[in-house]
Amino acid sequence: MQPSLMETRIQSSGKLRTRHLPALYLDPSFFGAFVAAAPEDATGYAEIAHRSRAGTLGLTLVVSSLTLLRWMQESATTYRAEHRDEHHAGALEDSDFEGLRFQGWLRHRLGEALDGVLQVDLHAFELGLDAAWEELPALALLDGAAHGTLDALAARHLGCTHLATLRPEMVHVCELLRASGGPQPLLGPAAVLAALPPPASVD
Repeated sequence: MQPSLMETRIQSSGKLRTRHLPALYLDPSFFGAFVAAAPEDATGYAEIAHRSRAGTLGLTLVVSSLTLLRWMQESATTYRAEHRDEHHAGALEDSDFEGLRFQGWLRHRLGEALDGVLQVDLHAFELGLDAAWEELPALALLDGAAHGTLDALAARHLGCTHLATLRPEMVHVCELLRASGGPQPLLGPAAVLAALPPPASVD
């Protein structure tokens, strides 16, 4: 049986294969803005997307199943607002096809945003009780209600070298994880672009 494309992107340990490194994990806050950015956006998202598709970014953009789930959860509020009349009629709860309709709506919102972005499973990702009691209390204090700790842990598990975020608290969470191989936090698209190697010159 042939391994799936998704399986070939990660090792049996769940880490990214070395050919994908260095890698930039897009957390849900950054990914949501990345998806929403218009092609003419001047804040840096368009340049990141363009360089990624051209293979000149110097980092592999990575979106995990966790990022996609959180993005879907946040998008659900917009979807329900746009389909308010159907919601009042009970269609959102009762229709067997509503999940498929939501999936189609999500794919329409994504457009070409995932072009050049590596989508990966979280395989062999564990959160043991020892880690919960010994490593995570300090992260929980910093993170609070933002619930970004899992994203930072997922990025570390995958072996991503960097994590892009729009949430300042995630910077502190990542900094606490740096000693144990956590990713370097980059706050906003400008920080991402500043961390990139310069484009290769053409003679």
